[in-house]
Amino acid sequence: MPTLNPDSDRTIIVGAGSIGIRHRRVLESLGSRVVTVSRRPEAGDFDSLAQAVIALEPTYVVLATETERHLESLEDLATTNYTGRVLLEKPILDRPGLIPELPFESVSIGYHLRFHPAVQALRAALSGHRVLSAQLRYGQFLPDWRPSRDYRTTVTTGPGGGVLLELSHELDLVNWLLGPSTAICGLTSNTRTFDMEREDLAVGLLGLADGGIISFELNCLDRVQNRTMKVTTAESLFELDLIAGSLAINGEVITAGPVERDDTFAAMHIAVLQGDPRLCSVEEALALLDLIEDLRAS
Repeated sequence: MPTLNPDSDRTIIVGAGSIGIRHRRVLESLGSRVVTVSRRPEAGDFDSLAQAVIALEPTYVVLATETERHLESLEDLATTNYTGRVLLEKPILDRPGLIPELPFESVSIGYHLRFHPAVQALRAALSGHRVLSAQLRYGQFLPDWRPSRDYRTTVTTGPGGGVLLELSHELDLVNWLLGPSTAICGLTSNTRTFDMEREDLAVGLLGLADGGIISFELNCLDRVQNRTMKVTTAESLFELDLIAGSLAINGEVITAGPVERDDTFAAMHIAVLQGDPRLCSVEEALALLDLIEDLRAS
């Protein structure tokens, strides 16, 4: 994997929560010089984005604020005269909306699972196949997501949370791997297992343009973490296991794991800096929000 140079590769990360900390660790391991902007003085190097831009003259900016502050963060960055590449954490917004015209060279959305080796292998293997059906499931007990924090203080439990937004990686993979999908029906529930504002369980059916049907379940209830996708075509059964990091085709393991989570983040950051077309675009991320809204409405 390419490495960065702290003299020429300078990154500002806005947000010092768990995801901001991960971005900093990964980018520093790649060789970038990194500073953090946070409203909490004890957590960041700067409390003002404008001051950080002046001091560092960044070549890259990562926006890892709360989802409901993403638009504000983009607009704040636009006022600093920064015009380089931007990575905005997923999901792009907390509800369907518009992103104004921005002065940046590029804006990519942080769906890092596109850079998982088994996902890449599945995308290549599916080329030329018509998908007939697929089933996805992701479940993990909410207090285990960020073990060092009280789950009640995380974005997951607030107005910008809920499993459809927080676990939207799976829906992004549907659209990126299998083709644009539309909502057939959805059902969400707040089971009151946790103190959270939005759904902790979501199930639904999605349709593909050529007739394929996809079912999914997303939850923050399962005591044992599981994350799988099964895809059926006329020729093959593809089985992706993102916990094991493996892909099997007709029972034969093609790609074996596990894969370190930081490795997919590192690959995504390098992709942003190289202008890789596999990145999630603003348009794709906004379409994903519309899909989520349709599932909630149905």
